[in-house]
Amino acid sequence: MSSAHELATSPVVAVRPELDAMVALQEMYRRGVHHLAVVRGDDVLGLVSTSDLLFGIAAERIGEVVPVGSVCHAPAPRVDAGADLSDAARRMIEARTDALLVLRGDQVCGVLTAVDLVRDIAQRGQSEDATEGSAAPGGQRT
Repeated sequence: MSSAHELATSPVVAVRPELDAMVALQEMYRRGVHHLAVVRGDDVLGLVSTSDLLFGIAAERIGEVVPVGSVCHAPAPRVDAGADLSDAARRMIEARTDALLVLRGDQVCGVLTAVDLVRDIAQRGQSEDATEGSAAPGGQRT
């Protein structure tokens, strides 16, 4: 079975908590990611998703700046790099989130998402289907 680190996206894109949410969304679009670590120096403060930013912007008056730090999940939901995927999935459920920061010691080494977990399950299912054998004439498996 895979570990959290093996499926996690890396490198992690990080932003400062005072960054405007619109600028953060533009950075996500440019980098092709849906989650950002929120950091101050070497300290990981939180994790923010595209939907967190959009809801935060929508909740404010037009033209008001929404800092990323005001809409991020803090502290960031996290899992150890060596954790197995069932532990990571349980952690997501407990944290009521669709993503976790993956840490090796105190260092962030990836972001693991619910999509990563589902993709892994689907790929394992395809592998199992392929190894079950091929159908012989008459529909019987060999």
